[in-house]
Amino acid sequence: MSIFESITNKYIGVGTDQKYRAKVGKFQGWVSVVINTLLFAVKLVLALISSSISLMADAIHTLSDVVSSTVVIWGFKEVEKPADAEHPYGHGRAEYIATLVIAILLAVVGIEFIQSSIKRILDPQLIAVNWWMISAIVATIVLKEMTARYAEFLSHRISSGTLQADAWHHRTDAISSVLVVIAMIAGQFGFHHLDGYAGVGVALIILWTAYEISRDAIDDLIGKPPADEELEAIRQAAMGIEGVLGTHDISVHSYGSDKFTSIHIEVDARQHTLKTHDIAEAVEEVINTDLQVNPTVHVDPVYTDHPLINEIKDFLQADLKNESVITSFHDVRIVDTTDHKVILFGMNLNPGATPRERKDRFKELKCKLEARFEGFRLIMKISPIHKYA
Repeated sequence: MSIFESITNKYIGVGTDQKYRAKVGKFQGWVSVVINTLLFAVKLVLALISSSISLMADAIHTLSDVVSSTVVIWGFKEVEKPADAEHPYGHGRAEYIATLVIAILLAVVGIEFIQSSIKRILDPQLIAVNWWMISAIVATIVLKEMTARYAEFLSHRISSGTLQADAWHHRTDAISSVLVVIAMIAGQFGFHHLDGYAGVGVALIILWTAYEISRDAIDDLIGKPPADEELEAIRQAAMGIEGVLGTHDISVHSYGSDKFTSIHIEVDARQHTLKTHDIAEAVEEVINTDLQVNPTVHVDPVYTDHPLINEIKDFLQADLKNESVITSFHDVRIVDTTDHKVILFGMNLNPGATPRERKDRFKELKCKLEARFEGFRLIMKISPIHKYA
């Protein structure tokens, strides 16, 4: 057992629910606040003594860590709140907002210190640095990296993008301190102008980190596609229920650690509706229990005994082999009466295909089917891009 795991188990315990995630997040936030407040005070005093712009930038970077950690605590306090009338899906996305606020704070700090560092490059100043100061900054680097690794450990434990962002915030502070140490050592040998360049380097690191974590937060807020592994887990859970013949049109929405999914299942149309309902209930239960995802199940009744069903499926499989536009088909049904002869099925398209490619491929497939199954009207439904096969 690692020292990080021992500390966490002793002071936080073990759990998986939303309250536990909030507890872990707030604990990490307070650890960061205490450590960064101490380090800010040390760096600020040394920066004032030495007149180093790069060390002052580093001190303010550490101060921004205090602010961002406070935002982390706020975010997890919001996440802890239960769902209410105004927020029926809970407050899980407050975590993404907290991450975005951290990124904005970093960007502001980075821009400010690019300006200050360029002024120092144009107007170099003598910096008064002693070796004991350098040793003190090296000690802060070690402490910051340990803090970053602990935040990273906790982020993996609760799958939190906010704590991952906080970990990188700590690590960039450590990296920027390395640049400061290099500038301070160079100053010992008369290269005082490197202080300004080190300040620019620190600022650029801050800006790059802000960009990286803001991109992730914005993706989460706007809505990014679920991982292939997540979709496959939902599909396999549903297919494991007796009576489910196929699945399609899977949607997943995330609110922090809370996830909601909708899924279409295919069942034999000849079954009694009560049996069909029991199958849908079983699918909902297994997805909710095994995957901790809140499901909504839509039932598509299909006839499996019509002689044309397998012929149509074989035709589609052969035509869509090595396909780049139409990724899959599903829910093949046939209406074959005296007055109505209809072939119906749905399909998923490659989201990367252009509108022209989709239109042309749709038209081509329709013409092939009409020629092959003459006398049948075609209803070909294209699933929305947020629904996966």
